[in-house]
Amino acid sequence: MIHLIRAVFLSFLLTAFTSAQSYKFGWISDMHIGAPGAAEDLSNVVNSINNIKDIKFVIASGDISEKGRNEELQNAKDILDGLSAPYYIIPGNHDTKWSESGCTKFPQLWGEDKFLFEFKDHIYIGLNTGIHWRGGGGHIRPEDLFWLEEQLLQAGRTKEIYLIVHHPLNSDVDNWFKVTNLIRDYNIKAILHGHGHNNKIDNFNGIPSVMSRSTLIKGKKSEGFTLVENSKDRLFFYEVESDNIPDKWGEISKTKQKNIPIIDSISFNSFSTNLLWNLNLESTLSAEPLVWDNFIFTADVNGIVSCFDQNGSVVWNYNTFGNIMSKPAAMDGYLAVATVQGDLFTFDAYTGEQLQTIGFDEAITSQLIMIEYKGSDRLIIPKATDSKAAVILGTAGGRLYCFDIETLQEYWVNEKASAMIETQPLYINNKIIYGSWDTNVYCIDARTGLLIWTWSETNNFYYSPAVCRPVTDGKKLYITSPEKFVYAVDLNLGKTLWEKNNYNAWESIGISADGRLLFIKSMLDRFHIVSAVTTNWVRDMNLKFGIDTMPVTPIEYGKNILFGSKNGNIYKIDRVNFSFETILFLGASRAHSVQMINDNIFLASNMDGSLAVFTLK
Repeated sequence: MIHLIRAVFLSFLLTAFTSAQSYKFGWISDMHIGAPGAAEDLSNVVNSINNIKDIKFVIASGDISEKGRNEELQNAKDILDGLSAPYYIIPGNHDTKWSESGCTKFPQLWGEDKFLFEFKDHIYIGLNTGIHWRGGGGHIRPEDLFWLEEQLLQAGRTKEIYLIVHHPLNSDVDNWFKVTNLIRDYNIKAILHGHGHNNKIDNFNGIPSVMSRSTLIKGKKSEGFTLVENSKDRLFFYEVESDNIPDKWGEISKTKQKNIPIIDSISFNSFSTNLLWNLNLESTLSAEPLVWDNFIFTADVNGIVSCFDQNGSVVWNYNTFGNIMSKPAAMDGYLAVATVQGDLFTFDAYTGEQLQTIGFDEAITSQLIMIEYKGSDRLIIPKATDSKAAVILGTAGGRLYCFDIETLQEYWVNEKASAMIETQPLYINNKIIYGSWDTNVYCIDARTGLLIWTWSETNNFYYSPAVCRPVTDGKKLYITSPEKFVYAVDLNLGKTLWEKNNYNAWESIGISADGRLLFIKSMLDRFHIVSAVTTNWVRDMNLKFGIDTMPVTPIEYGKNILFGSKNGNIYKIDRVNFSFETILFLGASRAHSVQMINDNIFLASNMDGSLAVFTLK
């Protein structure tokens, strides 16, 4: 009898101990608030989660909204705040690609775009893999990699670690190996991710990984979520649909020995250039630097503006205490910089002295340009110089402004566009031309701001010609859009002259100095040299650069064409004999357009803040 009592007691203790090691949490992903029915689906999922009383917390692994709009994100938060359990959230590519706030609304609502919390000695880390205003894959920002490294050091090597990302941590994220190299020496148990909208167990570089379904009813029996049970030695995954009955679909072991190889990756390589200098800011440059008067101006996402001389030495720095997504502009010694919080700054370009600031009640989202203003100059405040420089900027609401750069007085504003202006406007023959996320391209008079014409070939938001920088031969405008068409438009009338869909073009197009050749980077592997006169191929080249959705403007220098790519390479094409080569590698991050500083001196840069100044051999 005593032995029986002892056995029962030991069994009770064992059960209690095992139970103490086990807990449940909810996992939601890919809510896409703003898509039809998405809000109702999420509301039903929140109710289902609240009906399971032993859920300790909830994680949300990205694509919270459909288009990253402020209203969509606010709506998502209103619904998610109805959860009884605490929740932790990261964005996905849908939250960053079209963000009208320049990706600032998400951290404004939830405090950050990443997270870390501890539960029962388990560390949960959420990282943002969405890219500011870029689609077609994921990336981990250098700032977030530094943060991750610090958090891992503080966590130590014994606590269990669970990493939550939106994209699969494989080739979908161009610098995935930087993450696995960091966490391989820690007690990583699993990577949880969304993006694919289905339940799936996989393995990323030796680390067990799990994909969760979307909360959406689309393609499923009902809306739903993933219930996770974290036990002492296993993770169990259940799908919960509208019947509220957990249906186990998978499990992974926490005790199986892992082999996580270190990935050796070169972060910079000059293959066939005369490298003058290079440096890495180790901060995100959403927009390319500005080259002006032999100076290079950078403006990073964290709000730091820097000026470098032709030797790569820092001339001056300035902290705007905002977030900058746009390229600066300069003329007559004035530098203009804008934040997505809506502040326009002017500086003495040579000394960095801040001259003036004005604020807007909406985000400044376009790339900035400077023009010589030729309209009426009747200003209330008299000018002290004879400078005719004016700055052009576009906003999240579709307004395009023209300001005198010296006094920051408004010359005009055009309000015809109804959605975000992201591109760099084109200025030619007293016309300013720009696309918007309302599917239209606008041409306005640079002297008055009055509309000259509007052009569109689609009514689909996702195919808006809003990112491509148009090029022109002075008579025709050439533009590409995400529907993979190339268009020629009459510059004076705004009428389509021809359209071609056989180049698999995305948002990258350049033009030769004589206006007779178009340079088109395709979405996959190929680069096209096309006659702007006949629209026939001059050359179709397979460069094998893979899927590429990074918008760039290929440039011509002598007989060469230079352009950057999503994979971090800078390519050179000889347009006489049609040979090509990789001349520079800036690291696993999207490269901006190559820019000429002066004769045979070029600047290459990427979104991770890598800069290289070189000449061609």
